[in-house]
Amino acid sequence: MTEITTWQDAMNFTFRTRYSWKHGSGAVPTRINCNHFTDFAGADYPLVEITRKFLKSYQLELEDQEIAVSTINRRLSPVTTALNHLYDEEMIDWVPPRVKQYKESEGRPWFFTKEEVDELCAITSPRLSELIRFASCTGGRVSELLSVKAKDVDLESNQIYFGGRPGFNTKTGDWRTVPIAEPIRDMIVSRCTDTPPDVLIFGDEWINPTSVRWYFKKACKQIGKESHYVFHSLRHSFATWNVEAGTPMRVLMDLMGHKVYKTTLRYGKATDKARTNALSSVFG
Repeated sequence: MTEITTWQDAMNFTFRTRYSWKHGSGAVPTRINCNHFTDFAGADYPLVEITRKFLKSYQLELEDQEIAVSTINRRLSPVTTALNHLYDEEMIDWVPPRVKQYKESEGRPWFFTKEEVDELCAITSPRLSELIRFASCTGGRVSELLSVKAKDVDLESNQIYFGGRPGFNTKTGDWRTVPIAEPIRDMIVSRCTDTPPDVLIFGDEWINPTSVRWYFKKACKQIGKESHYVFHSLRHSFATWNVEAGTPMRVLMDLMGHKVYKTTLRYGKATDKARTNALSSVFG
């Protein structure tokens, strides 16, 4: 009997042996939703590491994209179904995590401290450490970071454009600017100087976002972070640091590119540092 240890193994077995996944109108959307999770976790992701917290990280990333709750549930359903099917068929000997139907998050997303980001940058290769720093200083999603071209960086006005620029049409018409923070300015200048406008400043170094996530997960394990800390947690970190620094919610909403105010409000739950800063600004 072939041992089933990865998400790809789980999909293959379930599509082979579960009737509703092989036949009927649900087969195609099930495969599509499985592929969404594969894009997030990677086909070779170990099954034993698909914990409740890891699935929560997946939910939070989808919520951050302002995907409808019903769609989030549809994307999550085949993951839990596959795990439960494996358990029922005695292909795994551990109980799969139970995940309730998703509702809008009330908890704070997991984030890194600035010291942890420094540690990640110190132990990774230059190409990954620079991408980590870029993500944590801009709040960009991994797909956005890998899509930035030299022409999307305006060194004169100290701005980076995500999703397009003024005067250039995009598919959605949604673009935003983020100021170039001091920790990444020299790196951005180096990557953009004498670079042709249509050259990707990071994307040519990576096959796809999945490879970024895979190497990042290895780095997180090295510094002792649990599996639910993912590359998208850098975006949560950027938002959390802004809240702690007192950035107004409306400004943070613009920086994050959120269309819905309540998505940004997830980061408004006070941290200990934010509470201390608030009282210090009032009482000195």
